[in-house]
Amino acid sequence: MSIEENVVFSGKLSTLYQMAKEGKIKTTLQGSHTRACKFWTAMKILSGLHNTIVIAHGPSGCAYGVKKAYKLTNSRNSGSPYEAVLTTNIEMKNIVYGGEKELVGAIKEIEKKYNPDIIVIATSCATGIIGDNVDDIINSISDSVSAEMLVIHCEGFSGEYRSGFDLVFRQLVKLMNPPTPEVKERLKHSVNIVGGKMGPERTEVDTDVKELVRLVEGMGAKVHSIIAADCSLKELKEAPSVAVNCALCMDIGYALGKEMEEVFRTPMNSTILPYGIKATESWLLQAAKYLHMEEEAKAFMAEEYESVRVEYEASKKKLEGKIGLIEGHDAVKSLSIAHMLEKDFGMRPIIYNFHPWSTEARETSIDYLLEAKMDPEILITKGTLAFGKYESMKQTEEELLEFLGGIDENCVVYFGSSLSFPNIPLVDLNAILNRPRFGYRGALKVAECINKSFDYSYRPRSTLAKKMVFPEKSGLTSLSSLTQKLSQDMPDCTMYGKGGGRGRCLNS
Repeated sequence: MSIEENVVFSGKLSTLYQMAKEGKIKTTLQGSHTRACKFWTAMKILSGLHNTIVIAHGPSGCAYGVKKAYKLTNSRNSGSPYEAVLTTNIEMKNIVYGGEKELVGAIKEIEKKYNPDIIVIATSCATGIIGDNVDDIINSISDSVSAEMLVIHCEGFSGEYRSGFDLVFRQLVKLMNPPTPEVKERLKHSVNIVGGKMGPERTEVDTDVKELVRLVEGMGAKVHSIIAADCSLKELKEAPSVAVNCALCMDIGYALGKEMEEVFRTPMNSTILPYGIKATESWLLQAAKYLHMEEEAKAFMAEEYESVRVEYEASKKKLEGKIGLIEGHDAVKSLSIAHMLEKDFGMRPIIYNFHPWSTEARETSIDYLLEAKMDPEILITKGTLAFGKYESMKQTEEELLEFLGGIDENCVVYFGSSLSFPNIPLVDLNAILNRPRFGYRGALKVAECINKSFDYSYRPRSTLAKKMVFPEKSGLTSLSSLTQKLSQDMPDCTMYGKGGGRGRCLNS
């Protein structure tokens, strides 16, 4: 079968976007591709609130899943203390008679046992279906509870996964205090980073967000809070008084930034994820305008660039004109990487298997990219819409190699999961554990990883080789599991091409 027969869409992002709006391409997700439900994404944000107990108002299984997927992982990756996820343990009789008694009892027990700053009640599908009037229950006991209480109606059937993020961020505004002259004066050189989450991905805390904090502080400002990444109730209450909210990206932080803008008139700085130098400088300069620190920001950015200039420009020179194929299943990240490859490295980005559903779910990011005169190529093959896990299934890899056979360029790098095995150099940005992917340092690191993948494209990629590079006993997906010298000599996000055969990419 030819590649033409396998292609669902090949063209510009703007064309796909318009086709989706006009209903000319299918945007629904099949069962094998679907995302987590609203309950899960709401819990992911709630897990970043410090000294907070979340009650999963429903069967015990909902709390178990959240504990395993978020709380335990978050604590391990960020070093934050483990805080219990509790449940009202709704059973069959409660489905008939309601769970009011169980919820009141859980709140009283939590108040006595943990004395948290915040108690959050998150409704599940079960309590949403039976119609437990959680708001009235909370209002009836609020005077006897010292903790702040917040109800999140996040039953899974009431919205798709993106709505869970937006719902929690908007509800957090209820915990905030209006700005006062005294607090505004104290925080006039401070920003909030909004849209941060404690998520299971270690890089979200240990490298990327910390690098943004370093950059903000480097130009002379301060970060007041990262919402919601281990932020406290005190930080939330004072959050509207900062000079500006800096959204981590156009999607996850946008809802909170807009809500605070409407309720408290707190300005918002919203750009694409700061992958690469161009996006980072846009993020910093827009924040600096509200801080009245433009000159300080420009001076600091010049210093930052100078610190990486020689290595960065040498790496960039090798990359100009090369093709970057980017896995599209993480829409926001793939758009941001495309921006970096084109604007920073002069490469030709092609986003591979960007599911048409993402054009509806990520409208704000797409609008930003198109307004910035950036319109990357999109390739969607039939494997994307087939049964199975589309980002790593064999069919999509065969279709990709078929597509590469029709490209005249002699160097292509694949940005995706190291669990995939297309026979071309591969860079897995999720495997960078101890270095930032954002900012100037991140841009240099990514450029080095791309060039290293080309340099070693002759090395075979096999299951055995992967086990040698990433020892199973370490439990890590990084070269930091090797000796210190090997870790320094080789990038920890690079996999290599297969010697010989179609799709092999070598330096020209």
